[in-house]
Amino acid sequence: MRLLVMMLVILLAMPSYAKVGDVIQQEGVTDIKRKDGPTFEKIQKDFDVESYDSVITKNGKTAIEFLDETRVDVTENSKLIIDEFVYDPDTSTGTLALKASFGTVRYASGQIAKNSRQNVKIRTPTAVVGVRGTDFSLTVDETGNSTIILLPSCTMVMGQRLCVVGEIEVSSDIGTVILNKAFQATVVETQKSQPMKPVLLDLSEDYINNLLIIRKPREIEYEEERDRIRTIADILKLDFLEFTELTKDYLSTPEETWTSELDYDPLRQNFLYDALDASLAQVLKQMADELAASERMSFLGTDETTGITVLDQDPEYIYIRQDAAGNYVRIKLNKDFTYRINHDQGGNEVNDFDINPDGGAINNEITILQRN
Repeated sequence: MRLLVMMLVILLAMPSYAKVGDVIQQEGVTDIKRKDGPTFEKIQKDFDVESYDSVITKNGKTAIEFLDETRVDVTENSKLIIDEFVYDPDTSTGTLALKASFGTVRYASGQIAKNSRQNVKIRTPTAVVGVRGTDFSLTVDETGNSTIILLPSCTMVMGQRLCVVGEIEVSSDIGTVILNKAFQATVVETQKSQPMKPVLLDLSEDYINNLLIIRKPREIEYEEERDRIRTIADILKLDFLEFTELTKDYLSTPEETWTSELDYDPLRQNFLYDALDASLAQVLKQMADELAASERMSFLGTDETTGITVLDQDPEYIYIRQDAAGNYVRIKLNKDFTYRINHDQGGNEVNDFDINPDGGAINNEITILQRN
């Protein structure tokens, strides 16, 4: 009898998991690791998914449909964790919590988001997305930097494709932004940074579906550059109004010049972005040079010989290097340590570049290899 009671206690203490969804599409190689259980390698379509599963794609793509009709697409080299799924089909209510650790995920709302939207949370290492019944894509890079893009929710009704746009709330530890327009996007760099002010991307849904944000859209890179310039300007107490490049009207023409649609050159449609990008780069270099000249941050600035920029973004150093071919590196480094960096950027090598403003011993050595 005592043995029977002990076995019952053990069984009651063990977690009980049940199916929460199915793999409805599978391409390439994907593994699913079960919490406190085995890893299922090279899963196939119709595989049963359970709470607390970790979906790890390699060169594969996986689509999961949950019991409430929520759909999540996970692209190559990504990791998604199903933290919690509870669903009552009688009331179409429940709770859904997911964590995107790395890579790109596309989310399409099901019944829980429509009826219990306060109970739907998708987390990344730096952000929390509150869903109010809509679609979005989410990309997490190797530093935890999260890019979120709101997408239209489209369905076929009587042979016609109808699309609606919902709303999502993107939060960090210190701020929140709302996305409520199709292809609106924001970026959250760290848990302690404010989400970037939403920007509207000039994209189509097909672009999102096919590319799935291998590289950040230009509008986001442009806005991030402006944010970095504002941050440096705040440190140096600079006034943007004193920099005349930003006040120029690149669209203006002399009064005696007449133009028509025949003068429009589609190959030059982004010339305003190019002009502003050049101006912003000039401002950033000017500010970095002045920052390097300041006594309290004398170790910061741009090294003309190596093309390396080092910024102080407490509690981290920011290492930046870009060459003429477009190779670009931006690394966040914990200020509690010192670093020696060896960087081969498309054949342009820099060796023994030290980041140790206090002159202490080097704690870490980093080697970076880039090829065109």
